Amino acid sequence: MDAWVTFWGWVLVIVLLVYAGLAVAITIGGFFDVKEMLTAIDEQHHTDDHEEE
Repeated sequence: MDAWVTFWGWVLVIVLLVYAGLAVAITIGGFFDVKEMLTAIDEQHHTDDHEEE
């Protein structure tokens, strides 16, 4: 019975580490995506302003 407790304990630790790694990777990727989106919106806004003049 102790083997199962050890096994599931390791499975839990591994799954939590993988989840934490994915959460960090997605957060960093999302930050850069939002930054790129805001830059594109700003450039489009400036382009639209110059076309109206």
